[in-house]
Amino acid sequence: MSYPRGPPPGHSGWNGHDSPNAYNRQDTRSPYAHNVPNPYPTPSNGNQYYQQNRQHQPQYSNAMPVQNQYHQQAYYPPQNIQNQYIQPSQLYQQPPAQMGQYMSTGRQTSTPTSSSAIRIPNSPSGVSSDSVSLLLPLAEEYFEAAHKLAPLISTSMAPDNVDTYQRLIATGLGCLDAALRKGKLTPRIEATVRLRYSGVLHEETENTMEAETALAKGIVLCERSHFFDLKYAMQYLLAQIMGQKNLRAAMKALDGYISEAEAYQHVPWIYALRFLRANFALESGSPVDGNAAVQNLQKVAELAIRQHDRAVHLTASVMEAMVHLRSIGPDSNEAVQRAIAAARTHQLTVGDSIPQLAGLINLIDVMCVIRSGNTHQMLDKLKGMQVVMDRMLKDAKWSSSSDTMAIPINKTSKSLTIVSLETRSVVGIDTDGREVLIMSFLNKKDAFSISYLLSAIVLLHRHATDPKAVRYLKEGMEGLAEKSRDPKDFLDLLPNLNTKQLWRVELLCYFRLYLAFCAASMSDWAELKTNIDHVGSTARHNDLPLSGPLGCLSMYLTGVWLQGIGNLDSALRIFQDPKLALPPSNPSTSTSVSQISRDFAILAALNTLWITQEPSRLNPERNNALLAQLTPLCAQNQNKDLHTAFCLIKATITTTPPTPLFEVKRHLSQALAGAQKTMNSQFLCITLNVMCARFFTNVVGEQAEKSALAASVQAQKGGNVLWKSVADGMLAGCFEVQGKKREADEARGRAEGWARVAAAGSGSVGG
Repeated sequence: MSYPRGPPPGHSGWNGHDSPNAYNRQDTRSPYAHNVPNPYPTPSNGNQYYQQNRQHQPQYSNAMPVQNQYHQQAYYPPQNIQNQYIQPSQLYQQPPAQMGQYMSTGRQTSTPTSSSAIRIPNSPSGVSSDSVSLLLPLAEEYFEAAHKLAPLISTSMAPDNVDTYQRLIATGLGCLDAALRKGKLTPRIEATVRLRYSGVLHEETENTMEAETALAKGIVLCERSHFFDLKYAMQYLLAQIMGQKNLRAAMKALDGYISEAEAYQHVPWIYALRFLRANFALESGSPVDGNAAVQNLQKVAELAIRQHDRAVHLTASVMEAMVHLRSIGPDSNEAVQRAIAAARTHQLTVGDSIPQLAGLINLIDVMCVIRSGNTHQMLDKLKGMQVVMDRMLKDAKWSSSSDTMAIPINKTSKSLTIVSLETRSVVGIDTDGREVLIMSFLNKKDAFSISYLLSAIVLLHRHATDPKAVRYLKEGMEGLAEKSRDPKDFLDLLPNLNTKQLWRVELLCYFRLYLAFCAASMSDWAELKTNIDHVGSTARHNDLPLSGPLGCLSMYLTGVWLQGIGNLDSALRIFQDPKLALPPSNPSTSTSVSQISRDFAILAALNTLWITQEPSRLNPERNNALLAQLTPLCAQNQNKDLHTAFCLIKATITTTPPTPLFEVKRHLSQALAGAQKTMNSQFLCITLNVMCARFFTNVVGEQAEKSALAASVQAQKGGNVLWKSVADGMLAGCFEVQGKKREADEARGRAEGWARVAAAGSGSVGG
């Protein structure tokens, strides 16, 4: 779902998450702590959650299982942590104080970080076998202590607390490193420890070289000992690590891993690796890789049909719909609907057991129809989405705090050798004995936040001042604010918590900006400025860069505010900023993110044209040049409202030679038809007022009076006080030439009243 970073509020990948992750956190207690002969649990990685591009996005990724023992355990205050566990100095006579400085939580702190290495203390030469048997559970004690602290630390990121977290993680890594270097471990245990060690390095540090080295040794060991389950898990993690540095290399490596899994017919890992391959292809952003993502998902669907894995087919179809939703091709909406139709074929059989996918299908359906601009369909799809989401509200299978879902898979004859306790972060065994593919997804609260935003967008599309839409926006903001105040909803690794919190902050900014658009529609410039300021302060406080779609939207609204208060020189500087410059009409590459930037650049150019119609700024030749740039961009644009705005511009601006009257009528007729088709009350108001001013000023007759009355009535429906003043002013002039003095005085009184309201909302007026 894209959360729109992006996408969710967007971003690349599945729903704003990072790539699927094999090593998200699990039960961190080692089996050795209880003398259980099971091997050491696999590492985790959860650098998911609506990464850039941030783009709103919601992504899906393979991630941790839901079972986490430390979820139910009490928190330990940072200052007491070091007294709860055995200190490494008791084993090595070396304190862990300097180890924390080499850790990285993905956020700037007072603790220096190193992108090249994490320094682990060398174990003494005389480590006994008894000491080695203690090192493994001791490492898990340190990891568990750090993870218990993470929710509270993430709320403030105080340097001392972050340093405590980093020292605990570094000490746990030191224990694992010592066991690998000096311990005499059995091949199975050694492979499992290497997997855990590499996973923690990947998820908690920036030391990718050490993680790759450990995985390379582990893969060789697994091949020699025929540990297929651990080998696939290591390859999965290695591909993730490579993907952080070089997506091309990671995709090439995955192609090899997939071929090997297909040769052995290891079906669960074919699913997992192809889902990861599709996610990487989507992250790259190029149309070619977008096609590769679709091909991988279709191959997953084909295999799922042969294996009778209906839930996997449903998942692949939903993800394919999301890929097409990010596309800007002319047939993308049809492709989305085809994928949704394929997903719905399994909704009755497996949809109820996976409520997350049932909710996602409806969210995607609403997003698709919003892009198509069909208002009647929007309202129908919105009602369907709200019914489903209300039903899911009571479904206990969709957690309000966990970000994972389990996709059931039918067992195969080779399952015993490729699925184990150590692989349960990607492919595991459910409580009913069925194999499951673990994937990350939005928890219920985050999904409902997105549904609130979509509900508001649909209602605002029809009526820019709809009070119900404003309520949806405010309720969505309150839900996100409640999550940020409740650290118990953030049970995860500290880097992941920061990433998720950053996504929620970005989504909160989008809620604010839509409220700012509502304020602009009512000419409430003070409220507009308040919301823009809130976005800026929130972004600065949370180190969120105002770039991409969020930055374009914020900059454009700043220009609208300046234009609204009459500071036209400053508004022109904003609209003519290089960040809002018009792109070439035929760009070499085009993505959904670039399309958003292009649309805002078009809007800025349209605002510029209207501002420069003021007599002191009028330049017909410059108008001609800008229109020539805009024509191909607007003609090829799928946004019907953008095309309507362009028709209004062409009907109103001054050019050389002047636009013929029949051309003006044609442009206004197209604008009126577009506004009626999308049921956009704001455009209907503007179009009717322009038609009245252009053709019926100082005209006596019934048709002139009907036109002025229609413009006034539509302005009242639109709710914009400035257009109300304009419409009533023209109506007063029409009544005057008709000799209706009393009606003219009443209309002029209303016009002056609305003008005073608009002036009061403008604040100080500048040049």
